[in-house]
Amino acid sequence: MVSEESRNTRRKNGRSRMRRRLDEDATEMDDSQLSRWGRLWEKGAKQAILSILFAVSVVFICFVGQDPPGLRTLGEVAPENIYSDRTFNYLSDVRRREAEEWIRSSTPREFSRNFSGEEGFSKALIRLEEGLLAIESMQDSSAEAARLSLIEELDKNFQLPLSADDLKNFAHWRDFPEGENLFSEISRILGHLHLVGVVKFPSTDQKFIAESNATGQIDNLMVRLTGRLIVLSGLEDGFRFFINPEELEEQYSALANHLADLRNHLEEGGAFAEEGLLLKDLIESADANASFSAQEFRNDLASNFADLAKLGLHLRTIDRVATTAAQERAIGEMDQPIVSVQEGDLILKKGIRVTEADLEKYSKYLNLTTEDRNLLPKRIFVTFGTFVFAFVYISLILPNFWRDTARSSIVAVVILVNLSISRFVLELGGTELFGGNALLVGLLPYLLPVSFASMVVMITVGPRMATLTALMTSIFHSTMQNAGIESLSVALSSALVGAFFCREVRLRGSALKAGAFAGLTGAIMALGIGVASGSGGVASANHALASLMIGVFTGALVLGAMPLIENGFKVATDATLFELTDFNHPLLRQMQVDAPGTYHHSLMVANLSENAAVAVGANPIMCRACSLFHDIGKMAQPNYFTENQGEFGNPHNRRDPAMSALIIKSHVKEGIEMAREQRLPKVIRDVIRQHHGTTLVKYFYHEAKKRSRQETLPYGESEDKGPDESTYRYDGPKPRFKESAIIFFADSVEAAARSLPKVTQHSVEELLEGIFQDRLEDGQLDECPLTLEEVSKIKKSFIKTTLNMLHTRIEYPDDEKKAKGVGDSHSPFKS
Repeated sequence: MVSEESRNTRRKNGRSRMRRRLDEDATEMDDSQLSRWGRLWEKGAKQAILSILFAVSVVFICFVGQDPPGLRTLGEVAPENIYSDRTFNYLSDVRRREAEEWIRSSTPREFSRNFSGEEGFSKALIRLEEGLLAIESMQDSSAEAARLSLIEELDKNFQLPLSADDLKNFAHWRDFPEGENLFSEISRILGHLHLVGVVKFPSTDQKFIAESNATGQIDNLMVRLTGRLIVLSGLEDGFRFFINPEELEEQYSALANHLADLRNHLEEGGAFAEEGLLLKDLIESADANASFSAQEFRNDLASNFADLAKLGLHLRTIDRVATTAAQERAIGEMDQPIVSVQEGDLILKKGIRVTEADLEKYSKYLNLTTEDRNLLPKRIFVTFGTFVFAFVYISLILPNFWRDTARSSIVAVVILVNLSISRFVLELGGTELFGGNALLVGLLPYLLPVSFASMVVMITVGPRMATLTALMTSIFHSTMQNAGIESLSVALSSALVGAFFCREVRLRGSALKAGAFAGLTGAIMALGIGVASGSGGVASANHALASLMIGVFTGALVLGAMPLIENGFKVATDATLFELTDFNHPLLRQMQVDAPGTYHHSLMVANLSENAAVAVGANPIMCRACSLFHDIGKMAQPNYFTENQGEFGNPHNRRDPAMSALIIKSHVKEGIEMAREQRLPKVIRDVIRQHHGTTLVKYFYHEAKKRSRQETLPYGESEDKGPDESTYRYDGPKPRFKESAIIFFADSVEAAARSLPKVTQHSVEELLEGIFQDRLEDGQLDECPLTLEEVSKIKKSFIKTTLNMLHTRIEYPDDEKKAKGVGDSHSPFKS
């Protein structure tokens, strides 16, 4: 009875313990699920907040405070009639500019008179007159010196250049009828001309005298004045001659002879004019030869007198300050041009080219309608829809994109930078830099670097994200301009072509070529759409040229931005990785000397991984670069690795297996430190850290087990717990991306393949099958996105590459060796 009760009690206690365990398990499960949901919520909330901030930034950069876009281009043919749905007035800047230009061109120019020059010449004439009077009273010997002194004084003090012949001609300055002389007549004519005003080219609304007319008046006056020069004075002067025939004999012989005959005639009591004999009387003489000579003499003398008078002719110059002031006064008095538009008025007429006035009217109309319609909410919904599409696209096509913080940050930053540059370019249209020039403003939509973001994302992230980036930036660009499908198609085609040609940018200069192709695509699209819409050949050609130029500029911009992006976000592009495959890199050159076996091993791993990457669509450049550096840590203690021991002994023979395993494992940490010191990209450091995963250092682990079994335990115990396996496992982590997993397998395959006694297709396949199966069963790919199909492709690629690397050679028999020249004195390789 007691035993039965005892059994019942034990059953009850057992059931109670079972219920408690189940409750505890359920509680632990609930806590685990809550913890997992908490982590998911925290991660999702973080992504949601960052996405919202990104969307708000896009809206702020693209749309907040933006003037109404979508203006027609100057010279474009309006595709439809646009009528005003309201009455409004506006101040026309176009008409105001036209009115101001007309006022400036029609307002009379203001001229200033050169009073100082006029006064200086008057003083020069007075001094010349005084000098000539003094010379008349001098003897011939001193008169010549006085003339030279007078010439020098006039030139120095009055800037009046005269010659000795000029002074001889001016000696006749008083040989005129009473009340007339040369200097008084010159002063009179110049005073009249200066009072009226002499200018170079007078306009029709001015009363000034043209310079050519003024000089003509001076010439005519001097000819008329010289004709009244007295040749012979009255009888009371005793037949005094003012013109000496002897002075004329050489140059004017006919006139000299005529004057001599005239003197004889008068001395014999001939008739004599009451006022005296004038030079014009000689010109009118019946003696043709004398008349011609007298006319020549008069003309030469008149020309000399006129030249003196012209030296004192001072033109009036334009007073720009006064002219501008007069123009501004006229502009200030101008009525402001107010344009009135009635409801139903035609703003743009279909089929008519858009003029500057049409463009202004359309702009004012859009300003009014935009204030009523407020496009910002509409654009916010466009942005929201674009982000929903992007979220679905990333979730379906790139589910692991959110895990890579660096690359997701790159996408967000370059999109914002791209949109900021484009917004800045569009805002230039409203600045004084363009001066309201509608032709230049019309070029702005074709000067946007629409392919910048997609090209950068293609280089740093990949083609799928670059395609999404191209679509997003194209939508935002066309929305900023309030444009239609034409603008979207031009932007999208340029962005996609630019990204396409950046898919294998190994040399940095390739970005320029990609930009040029993107610009060429935009140019072709702009030219075709422009011609098809009737914008005209010239306008379309300008748009195409602008697109081509901005494409090349975008390539240069990408080229300059890549180093900043790589350093700022710690990512490595194919161009950087390609540069690291140069065998002259300091670490690789050091490896060739310090660890030649490891260097050769790295080359073989690079070949294996590069070919496998091509087979599964991974990055072959990344695989090659990372493979070359994955074992650099072995340079710290190269003799502890069999490929570098050569003829030296194995130092592990003197070490405990645990210590040997520790040394072998340490090459990972040493490699990470070397890579960090040399500033190698993070992806290379990740491969160094992951290329052994958490695999077991099997050789030393088995050595430790063997020694453990051989040891005799105390008290006769026979139980053998064996060595701690964690001591002989690499610290990891396991491979986390495809390229790392490929190198992980390639490293094992290359090392194991060297141990094959005979290389055959079967032996290589069997070896690789064992390696891959062992790694999979050990869970080394648990954290890697490789599929079994991709693993199979990697294995096949390794088999092919390994057979090619370790191919066998035919061993020649002895007689064939002799035939081949081995040891033969006639061998061409023997000296």
